[in-house]
This record gives sequence, structure tokens and C-alpha cells, in this order.
Amino acid sequence: MPLPTYEIRELQHQQKVYVNGHYLAAVQQGKFRPYIHPVLTPSGYAVTEIAPADHLHHLGIWFAHEDIDGVNFWAPESQGVHPIPRMLVASTDVEIGRDGVTFRQEVDWRAGDGDLCMQDSRVIVIGERSDHTMVDVTVTVRAGGDPIRMGQTKEAGLAVRVADQIDVLDGGRITNANGQVNEEETFDQVSDWVDYSGPVSRTNTAGVAIFPHPGSDGIPWFTRNYGPLYVSPWRHQEITLEPGQSRTVGARFAAHDGSCEEVDVAGLYARFLEEVA
Repeated sequence: MPLPTYEIRELQHQQKVYVNGHYLAAVQQGKFRPYIHPVLTPSGYAVTEIAPADHLHHLGIWFAHEDIDGVNFWAPESQGVHPIPRMLVASTDVEIGRDGVTFRQEVDWRAGDGDLCMQDSRVIVIGERSDHTMVDVTVTVRAGGDPIRMGQTKEAGLAVRVADQIDVLDGGRITNANGQVNEEETFDQVSDWVDYSGPVSRTNTAGVAIFPHPGSDGIPWFTRNYGPLYVSPWRHQEITLEPGQSRTVGARFAAHDGSCEEVDVAGLYARFLEEVA
């Protein structure tokens, strides 16, 4: 079996990742934040959605926060403030390896007037595995010379908006590690992982599982039947970073063919834990 050969194809503000000619995912700088979309399964089904009509600020896989010292970086266009706050990639380093492509980004969080509110460093690793496409995201937010107040809100964290066709409203299913299903049972629950899968054709199913990085124990999940899924340490508490302090949030996204049971998401999670141990 030939070794995987990864490549980057750039198109405007996109960096598209391919392996042996197969499209895996794209890292993008959007109008007001960076994000990852599309993310495709090994069979080529896209499991992420971008700017659906009900929530235009839901962009594939993204990280944001609604209240950074009062500035809304989650849904900046909804506030009627112009110019809008923006999260801008200040620099990107890309490394292509045998196991995937690694992006190292520095991101500036700027208020509408251009003032720098916060910065983060993020590492994104995209790679092909035997039974899924891996997108691993680690974000470290940090305070500079002044404290940063990150408000308590449900509108914050590391998130994915699943493709419309696989959400619960269109026949999909949310499943967590406790065996609970859909928003009614999984919302605000603590679980090792959550999977969101649904129909992508008459005969095929696909989905995406999220595995929070170690250290995220006890964080409740935000799940909705209409498609968003995310994990956030700000769900029930405000966090203030003093000068020089930082906070890291990370998760593995596994885009897979088949249902949660067919791909054995519990087994994927066990392999993930072995890999990061």
C-alpha cells in the first residue's frame, strides 16, 4: 500500500488539504473569523455546513466567544455594530508530514475599531486515517498586559455545524458515550464524546464525532437537533485571564462513513486516548 502523500492547494483565502489526490478539508479565513470547511469523510461526503440561513455565523468547525470584555466575536454581524469585530489570522506556518498537514496559526481578535482585544495560538492537524478523516484542533487564548474577562455564555467554544442533511431534523441522530440520544437527552450532559450522524444518500450514512482533549473532564455539551455541537469551558462559568495567563481548549473531530455504531465511535475514542497519552 503506497504511503500517503499530502499536498496543499491554495485558492484565495482557502488552503485545501489533499492526500493522494483525495480532498480532505479546507482551512479558511472568513469575513470575520477563520474556520475549517468542508470536512469530508473517506468516501467524500461533506459533514460540515457553512452559514445556514438560521445561523449565518455557524461556519464549519470554528472557535469563538460571545463576550470578550463585552465584545461579541461569536455572532458579530447580529449586533448591528459597524465595523464588526473580526478574528484575523496574523500568521500561518504549514508543515506537511507523513501523517498529515499541520497548520500553526496566530490569530488576532480585534474590536470593530481595530483595537486588539485578545490573541490566540492554534494548531490544526488534518490527516487521513483508515476509517475517518481526522481534524485535530487546539486553541490557546492568552492575556497580554491587561486582564481579559471571558463571560459565561452558551455562545462560546470549539464548535461544529453539521451538514443539514445529517441533522436530527432531517433523520440524523446525536449519540453520546452514555448512550443518550438527540438534544432532549444529550444537551448539557457530561460525556467523553458525542457523535452526530445521519443520511447522506438513500443508502449511505455519515457523521462526525468529537473527542475533547484530555483535561476537558466535566465540561457539559451543547447539542441541538438542528445541527450545532460544541464543547466549552464557558458554558456555566466566567473565566478571567490575568496578564500572562492562558487557557487551552482542544478536540479531535473524526469525520466518518457509516453510523455511530457501524464505525464504532467508542473504539475510535479509545484509539484517540492511546494516541494522545
